[in-house]
Amino acid sequence: MATYEELCAANNESWKYYLELSECKLKFDATSQLTSIFYDESNSQIFSIHSGGQEVVVKSPNKDFCKKFKMEEKGHITSIKFSPDMSILSVQRSETSVDFLTLVDDKVSKEFTHTFKTPNTLLLGYMWTGKNELIFITDQGVKLCKIDVQTSAVSLLKSMNVNVNWFNYFGPICLLLLNSGHSCRSMQLLQIKQNQILKLAKFELDLDMNYKTPKTLSERDVVLGVVYNLPRILVMTYQNVNGKNQAELVVYTIIKLSSVKKTHLLRIDQTGCFAVNLVDNLIIVHNQESKSSMVFDITESEFQGSVSYHYPIVDPKSIKGSNQELKNYDLYSRNWVMFQPNIVMDAKLGYLWHIQLNLYGFLKAMTDKNKLTSFLLLRSDSERVIAYMLEHMLEKRDKSMTELGSIFDQINAVYRSYLELNLHSQMSMPVNMSKIEDKKVVVFKTVIDQSFMFSHVFSKLEDKINNDSNWKESRFVTWALLEYIRSLVDFQITVYHNLYEILINSLVKNGNFYQLHQLLQYHAVEDSKPLACLLLSLENLYPAAPQLAIDMLERIGNKCSGSTKEEITEILLYNKQLLSSLRYSKKHSSPHDRICETKYLDAARNIGNEKLVYTILTHFNLTSQLRNGNLLASDGSKMFP
Repeated sequence: MATYEELCAANNESWKYYLELSECKLKFDATSQLTSIFYDESNSQIFSIHSGGQEVVVKSPNKDFCKKFKMEEKGHITSIKFSPDMSILSVQRSETSVDFLTLVDDKVSKEFTHTFKTPNTLLLGYMWTGKNELIFITDQGVKLCKIDVQTSAVSLLKSMNVNVNWFNYFGPICLLLLNSGHSCRSMQLLQIKQNQILKLAKFELDLDMNYKTPKTLSERDVVLGVVYNLPRILVMTYQNVNGKNQAELVVYTIIKLSSVKKTHLLRIDQTGCFAVNLVDNLIIVHNQESKSSMVFDITESEFQGSVSYHYPIVDPKSIKGSNQELKNYDLYSRNWVMFQPNIVMDAKLGYLWHIQLNLYGFLKAMTDKNKLTSFLLLRSDSERVIAYMLEHMLEKRDKSMTELGSIFDQINAVYRSYLELNLHSQMSMPVNMSKIEDKKVVVFKTVIDQSFMFSHVFSKLEDKINNDSNWKESRFVTWALLEYIRSLVDFQITVYHNLYEILINSLVKNGNFYQLHQLLQYHAVEDSKPLACLLLSLENLYPAAPQLAIDMLERIGNKCSGSTKEEITEILLYNKQLLSSLRYSKKHSSPHDRICETKYLDAARNIGNEKLVYTILTHFNLTSQLRNGNLLASDGSKMFP
């Protein structure tokens, strides 16, 4: 793994950006006098309709949703959409009717029309809510209908009468937001569910009457989406400040799908033409005039009463363009159209991109590493970025141990929550979840476990310590590892022995024998057989290590049913402490256990100490005498005249 500095150097240009257009983009036929372009947000489909033969080319990031067919030209098309299962095509050509078509082998096999018979009714739009169901929104209300292709019939399931100025729809949970009333401030939130139209909440928009009149508010100023697991309504409003119109983005939170509350206000403090995207729980506000984008995170706020106020978490910057094929295209072009959650489409060029985060761009922009860590843990696929950040901090001793410990605590708090969630899931037990009306409902996106920390942070730094004996920061890395282990213990997470191995090796490498002895003596390091074996291997560097290993093995034997007697006696034998080994073996043996005499006699003879041989031989003779009731002669007595 490259170091932080190497990565910065290699990606110096791309790391200047927080946002970027995806390299994998969708190419479609550009709009022209003969080609019309439509985009269906629900199915993520682009329709390119060519005049003349009325050829229709459908493209989508999902290959199963791509199609090409021909249909009869019957006039100007204002809307075209497939049902969710692609079995029915709906086409709107007027404000009073919708055509329905079925396709067989990419050819129209059946076609029928549904016309609204109520006088002076204008169709504002329609949305598919199921494979055979769709909802029509007119200026006089909404109608939920079922389509029967066999009988070419459109039957009414439910309806609701209400004056509608415009609407906005959020497909994933079938939320329909209606703007109504003469003042255009009244909003009605509906949900389409199980062939029913459910009234969820009615509320008034908080708009500045002095500058921009409510009548100018349109569906383009409103975004429906989910941020941190709660459905939200985002409304772009404008304030008159010193004769200039400055924008603010008001966030209304839908609580338990029953009420709507103004909860957040995003301070944009700029003038211009704005668009909004939602990317990985971040609210992105684009300014076409300044050609820059602002990043808002509603977990970080200045709380004033019932509303939290937010400013961009980093300075506004431009989006990084796509490097492939297109080189001279205009970023923030007037041809750009933003769709939710993170779609940018340029119909004139014929390209569709996804806006994605470049998390490396936040590394230098956010100097407070605690806030940066909190931010990254809430983003998807941020593990590597966090690893690079920690590597840089440890290599350069960039932060104090206190701040580093706080970062470890953040990481392990999420790790602990993840372990608890898995445990409850395995035991089929309910988990205490935050109430939906709580101020913050946040689910972690990234979990940094100790295996990842071992592989991508500490083992890499251990290699550097081993390869560079003069590296000045090796001691700091050692104490940082100890701080990480402290954090794991505080959150009651069992520490893997491989982390302890790195810690012990680092302490020995730096000559911190006293600290190692203290850690082992006061059980700050959890006992395990692999660690005991490691201590034995360090005898040449630290003579006291074998005794520490023996003490550890004895504690392990006392805690669990599995005996460690054999390991301890073998260690003592290996270290030529034959009498100690013999005493320990006898002390921890039952009356019926037999001790291997040959092993001890051979070990004593290999040492070459005749007195030791005699002592061991005498011991076994006496033991045999006590067992058999008579004194046995020793075969080895001839060695002593």
